[in-house]
Amino acid sequence: MLFKKFSMPKYAIFLFALVLVLISGLATGCHTLPTKGSAQNNAFVVYIKPDGLYLTYLDDNKNIKVHDGTEFRDPVISKSGSYIAYTHGDSLFIFNIEKGKYEEIAKEVTSYDWIDDENIVYSTNETGFTKFNMANREKTNHIDEYHYSNFKASKDGFAYGKQIFEWTTEEGDFATNKGIVEINLNEYNSTDKKFAVNIIIEGKKSTDDMIGYDPTISSVSNDGKYIYIIEKSSSGSLSADAAGIGLYDVEDKTHVDFTDIYGNESEDLIVLPYENNIAINPRNNDMISVIRGSGREMLSNKEIVLLNINENKTYEMVNFMDKDMTAMTPSFTDDGTKILFSATKAVDPSKENDYMKAVEKWENQPHNIYEYDLKTAKINKITNEDCFDFMPISLSDDAILFIRRKDNSYNLVKIMDGKEKIIADDIVLDSDYISSAFYGHIKTEKALAIFK
Repeated sequence: MLFKKFSMPKYAIFLFALVLVLISGLATGCHTLPTKGSAQNNAFVVYIKPDGLYLTYLDDNKNIKVHDGTEFRDPVISKSGSYIAYTHGDSLFIFNIEKGKYEEIAKEVTSYDWIDDENIVYSTNETGFTKFNMANREKTNHIDEYHYSNFKASKDGFAYGKQIFEWTTEEGDFATNKGIVEINLNEYNSTDKKFAVNIIIEGKKSTDDMIGYDPTISSVSNDGKYIYIIEKSSSGSLSADAAGIGLYDVEDKTHVDFTDIYGNESEDLIVLPYENNIAINPRNNDMISVIRGSGREMLSNKEIVLLNINENKTYEMVNFMDKDMTAMTPSFTDDGTKILFSATKAVDPSKENDYMKAVEKWENQPHNIYEYDLKTAKINKITNEDCFDFMPISLSDDAILFIRRKDNSYNLVKIMDGKEKIIADDIVLDSDYISSAFYGHIKTEKALAIFK
């Protein structure tokens, strides 16, 4: 009787049940619908295959074809992993991972980088540059007489890049690097249509008496304090054989050229102007690893070293590699305690009767992944296959992603707890369109990007 006294009428029970069903359905739907932050906890890699641009999640090997076709390059992932920017032909495209759609943003693009997860800065073959917001579709144009390239975004809305002045005479078309500029993308003069742009490192124009100076940004430290610089001359031929390392301290507003390429050139820090020849410790921005050694060939005279940058901008070098080896593609583990790199036996082209035979010998001998422990100063060999393994990237304490070339094919391989697994096969790294292969060096950043 007590139950009957407090029972609801039949129609009320029906309405109550219907409400419960709707609430339950909505709650379930909230868990199954993709969210913009879902990529933040799911590492993925973006790469090029012969038939298109692809994305693969590293936890479950789920593959997504981002864009069908050919002629892709320079994938760059937004800061929280929501978007992928890339070029297709000469146009800039952006792929929205949540929606699974891409769109063309601009044509004849020359440089770009993500400022945060929704804003990107890019330049075209026209003068000036543009800030574009994916959320509100707003384009903010910076208009002046210069061209811009080599964009590298920092933190808090700041970006860095080269400012190029171009001119034409009866003798032809010319260009000179005015220098590295700091761009404050938070400050915009809508009347003049200009962001706040300041030259922080001046370039030098070539003259009859001197080869010009062409400073180039390698990377920006995680805290935005240091801008690491490739110290180059304006001669492409000279820079192909020797460049230097320098840094710009954003807080002190000082520039130091460690190699001093226009002074008492330090042979200790001669490098080649390759972006993936330098790695910054993610836990200590005063520590970097570089591949040093002159000569454009990667076959010999390429030693991996550790540099500790002192407060007064001097450095201490740590040598740890065998002298008969040659190395490439350094990177730090996420905890900053180890350096990963690829290495093989050096081959001296001068000791071979035929240069191409020396190249073939170097390419066909085993290249393996190694790790150097900063605490114990010990080197451990990670891979042992008779293949060309390079560009190791730390995924976790027990997992590494790297590229393996075998039988003239490039594969992405994940090694975890000593067990290898192919993540993607037949990836494109050295096509004519990417133009990445040069005397044994491959510009991996032109064809590959990882979010973790």
